[in-house]
Amino acid sequence: MFMRINNNPYKIGDGRRASGVRSGGWVLTETMFAIGIGITFLVALMGIFVTSSLSFAGVGNYINMDRRSRNALDQMTQRIRSAKVLTSFNSATLVFNYDAAGTTNLAYRYNASSRQVTEEWTVAGATTTNTLLTGCDSCAFSLYDHDLAPTTDVSAGQGKVISIAWNCSGTALTRTNTEYMQQSQIVIRNQP
Repeated sequence: MFMRINNNPYKIGDGRRASGVRSGGWVLTETMFAIGIGITFLVALMGIFVTSSLSFAGVGNYINMDRRSRNALDQMTQRIRSAKVLTSFNSATLVFNYDAAGTTNLAYRYNASSRQVTEEWTVAGATTTNTLLTGCDSCAFSLYDHDLAPTTDVSAGQGKVISIAWNCSGTALTRTNTEYMQQSQIVIRNQP
């Protein structure tokens, strides 16, 4: 039995193909087109990965800087409030006395060359140094009297409020991030 389908003179189930009909398979242009699309996709994916990695590293760096700054500020606030008297002051150094005999002292120092803020405890002549902040680009201590007027006088009745301000930066994956300035005013409770 012969049937004509689409002008095809072959029998159904004959297994032969009509001339001029493609037999399937890839041609060079199709292969090149698929490779081009694949490479474009991989480049875009790699770009997304790199920018995401840089962003995550930057955010992690900000979080670490903020955590260290808050921790340092909390420690300083607690210890400055409980100090007996401020004995020495300048914009980079604070020295407090903790007892009437003057054998226990606390000093906060900013070293611009090492970019560190340190806490130094002196008890009976022995000094212990603790680094509170690293990567500190700027740090300034200010002193105010009872009326919040700026002063440098540490004598009795003067220098009641300490203002601390610093700015830190850090590097993550070759990018430098700078945190917002941390600033606080701390009242010396025991200062007359």
